[in-house]
Amino acid sequence: MNRARHWLALSGLLLVLVACNRRYRIGEHVLVEWEAGSGQFHPAYVVDRVGEARVVVHFDGYDSRFDEEVSVDRIKGRVEGLVAMPPPPAKVARAVGSSETPDAGAAVVNPYKVGDRVKVRWRNSVYPAVVLEVVARDRLKVHYEGLENAWDETVTLDRLVGRR
Repeated sequence: MNRARHWLALSGLLLVLVACNRRYRIGEHVLVEWEAGSGQFHPAYVVDRVGEARVVVHFDGYDSRFDEEVSVDRIKGRVEGLVAMPPPPAKVARAVGSSETPDAGAAVVNPYKVGDRVKVRWRNSVYPAVVLEVVARDRLKVHYEGLENAWDETVTLDRLVGRR
């Protein structure tokens, strides 16, 4: 009887550990510590998997030159919805030639990611599209479904009607 209780407790613990250690998927929004031990957390999304314990992330609102391979212990969790944009680290602010304090328009991170299926308003009509690239926190590059690539364009978030 005592052995059965120990087995049940052990299997419950293993189930919890496995459930908490779910792999991060490409395209998933996460909160990442900018540099190990810095205490600065930034929203990002996974752009590639390097192995079981490493992924490449793109920090929301920054150029792809700041994409970084990180270990999963620097990821503090998954992100759903809008996230307040923290100020950039000093080295990033210097690299892009801006101040370390974000402007009022930088408070919200782009809620869309590559591959999202969206509806875009163009000249009083709505067209189905797919997000090709997150250009900035308020702009996306989209491909209109059924049209050739020549019609791909960068749109502002106010032209999006929503997801499909």
